[in-house]
Amino acid sequence: MELRQLEYFCRIADTGSIHEAARKLNLSQPPLSYQLRQLEEELGVRLFERGSRGVSLTEAGRLLYARAESLLDYVRSTRQEVSEAGRRRVLRLGVTSSTAGVLVPDIARFLKLCPEVSFQLRDGASYTLLQYVLEGIIDLSVARTPLNLENVDSLPLGREPMLAVSADPLPGEGALRLEDLRGRPLILYRRYEELVMGAFRRRNLTPEILCVCDDARTALPWVEAGLAAAVYPRSMEGRCAGLHVRILAEPELETETVLIWKKGGRLSPAARDFLALCRESRQA
Repeated sequence: MELRQLEYFCRIADTGSIHEAARKLNLSQPPLSYQLRQLEEELGVRLFERGSRGVSLTEAGRLLYARAESLLDYVRSTRQEVSEAGRRRVLRLGVTSSTAGVLVPDIARFLKLCPEVSFQLRDGASYTLLQYVLEGIIDLSVARTPLNLENVDSLPLGREPMLAVSADPLPGEGALRLEDLRGRPLILYRRYEELVMGAFRRRNLTPEILCVCDDARTALPWVEAGLAAAVYPRSMEGRCAGLHVRILAEPELETETVLIWKKGGRLSPAARDFLALCRESRQA
């Protein structure tokens, strides 16, 4: 199985058409079809279902696609890092949508000390970034609990409460309790659905859930339109301009933000230096 074959396979999957993939790759169709047959024969499985409107991935194809995309990303990252060796150091860093700003002060300090460093930044869910760390695709990642940290080392960055966010005024003043959200349609971030729903259940409360979303940012227009209130980590507050935002005074809903890296793994010099700076700033 060659990297070239994996790249061809991914482009066919992306376009859903061998003809269109060949055009994008500047190849004629027969050589591309031949490479696909060779790959399927080597693996002993069909990777695509052929139809009159193109091709679609089989179950085996979907598995290979997920692995191949990660592998090709790693190859591209390695190629760039090697080509820049001796000129710029590269730090491969992961952040989630709700933690994008957590390390900005550390990055600013780091660049003053190490101006030769450049960054490759990946964003995604904590679970995805954890896998990238374990596979060596990134050096370090910001993540948020709850998360299985068994195979990584971690540096605590801070704890934060959850917020209630609404287009309409929320009841009372000061911090809210979950009881204050009764009868109000809610949007939950899927990442914390179990955490929030568990807290409601322990209080014998049944919330009115309008929507569960995969990315907290995509539900903000729903909140702005007054369709529901949202329950978000506090680090989303900066994205909620013009909305009513209140802290939820529920300690069990607090989450911890951590910087993670592979346990026993070999960090790049840039990653080691950045980690040392982050440790120093938290101890100050």
